[in-house]
Amino acid sequence: MAFSSILKKLFGGGEAPPPGAKTMSRNAPCWCGSGKKYKHCHFENDRGYLTAKQNEACKGPT
Repeated sequence: MAFSSILKKLFGGGEAPPPGAKTMSRNAPCWCGSGKKYKHCHFENDRGYLTAKQNEACKGPT
């Protein structure tokens, strides 16, 4: 495993969630196919990614 991929996992900047992740139920099976519930697998990472993208879009003029 490359050092940069380890940093991405630790400090964010991971892969983009699929388009359906925004409306996905917390108790649904995770989209990655791990067999875990979404809330125990990618939920926090996806919410962080989606929040960052939303904040980026709503910044307004500086």
